[in-house]
Amino acid sequence: MSLSANSERFLNAFAIIENDMNRRVKSDRYISYAELVRRIATMDKSYHQLRRYLEEFGDLRNAIVHERIDGEVIAEPHLKVVEQIEHIAQLLTQPERVKPLFLKKVNYLFSDVSLKQAVNNLDSWRHSKIPVYDRQMHFKGLLTTDAVTHFLVKAINQANCDFPDVTVEEVMKLDEKYRSVTFVSENTTLLNVINEFESHLRQGKKLYEIIITQDGASNQRPLGIITTFDLPLIYDKLSYNLLK
Repeated sequence: MSLSANSERFLNAFAIIENDMNRRVKSDRYISYAELVRRIATMDKSYHQLRRYLEEFGDLRNAIVHERIDGEVIAEPHLKVVEQIEHIAQLLTQPERVKPLFLKKVNYLFSDVSLKQAVNNLDSWRHSKIPVYDRQMHFKGLLTTDAVTHFLVKAINQANCDFPDVTVEEVMKLDEKYRSVTFVSENTTLLNVINEFESHLRQGKKLYEIIITQDGASNQRPLGIITTFDLPLIYDKLSYNLLK
């Protein structure tokens, strides 16, 4: 008996995912689908995030292909499931990346500029936090308006209300809060961006920013920035229901 249209679509999408896993695992012997999922989930954050779906798809594939009663197929995927596996196949094999969506001009400060100049820049750029680099473009941390305020309250009291003549680096050294920042390459997938934020959250930490550079190195010029304010757009792009 021929398969239904839904089963055909399901199996086609399933084959795309399975072929991609085989290509990436690169084994010289046969590996079962369940073992492929287990292995690649340890190699790739995107596959790890969708592992539950992949395991369920494997069970359904077996029911469609191998299980019969009097020669009749006993399992038939609903349209919603078909659309899910097709969407996941696209997410995994043709993923959307941070480039070009989040590439833009990034304002930043050098660590040796004066606090007065930094405050003027923060005001004109309307930023509450900004990346700081030394002159060799090594990342030094984030300067935040909270850190500036905290510093000024202490310094002005000690300096008879004169604006303190200090550099950005001196202010940052006195910032008592750790501002967690991660760097990703411009080819990083949006799924991996989600994973960066969620992995910090699972550890009880706040990820303030993801800075995009050409290769994901902290000593490269910033090409874009992703913050928690960008998550709704990313979730919408990836169909957030799949990630819950």
